[in-house]
Amino acid sequence: MVNVKSFMKKAAEQGKAAPQPAPQAAPQAAASQLPARSSPAAVAPSKADRRAADISDAIVPCHTRQEFAQEIRYHWNRSRKEFLSIGRYLNRAKEILPHGDFEAMIESDMPFSVETAFRFRAVAEAVDTGRLSLDVLPGAESVAYQIVTMTPDELERAKAEGLVRPDVTRRQLIDFKRSLRPPKDVTPNDRRRQLLAEYARLGARMADIRGELLRDHGIDPEHGHGRANRSGVTIDVEAEDIGPDDVGAGAGDGAS
Repeated sequence: MVNVKSFMKKAAEQGKAAPQPAPQAAPQAAASQLPARSSPAAVAPSKADRRAADISDAIVPCHTRQEFAQEIRYHWNRSRKEFLSIGRYLNRAKEILPHGDFEAMIESDMPFSVETAFRFRAVAEAVDTGRLSLDVLPGAESVAYQIVTMTPDELERAKAEGLVRPDVTRRQLIDFKRSLRPPKDVTPNDRRRQLLAEYARLGARMADIRGELLRDHGIDPEHGHGRANRSGVTIDVEAEDIGPDDVGAGAGDGAS
């Protein structure tokens, strides 16, 4: 395919253009910038490794839908593996480092927050324990975290509804979880919003009723002269609309 050929061509060009390092100079310089490793097998990446990583990060020329889709899927799957590896390293560090070192490392040495580290760890643990399959792992740790924090019953229902899949969104999972859980206690702010929404709804309904009275009956319940109902709204009525009971009631009211 075109992208593969471009990849190989670029790799060859960069390999030719790269200067030859002096013996042991580059590894020593790189090693001086890295923290001490507990394992002797963990060494700084070579220039060849870094060139390969740079090439893999380069934008490959694409011209067809299939080529674009292939490259996007590649980086999507790569991003899933990266945050999963981060979580695994964090869990391993938690087990090995002395008390206090792990927390200090997260707070001082990491480019992300304690909360983000917790999400990385939770997702990695869920995958490694078999609770979440790698083939349905979303491409972002914040989305995967919404799945791993489900209860067993919620997870089964989510699977039944097709929500445990790589392309699910965080909003879909949050809405699903909210639909299953009882609402929290209503706060004063929540109650105020409810009342304002109800007031607006009833106001719209009153406007509809007034429009129907004006249109079909020639009555304006807000601007008229006539009897006042118990709510204090003045309503125009025609003489023929008043029955004997109304006349009697009116006479009684006048006598009192």
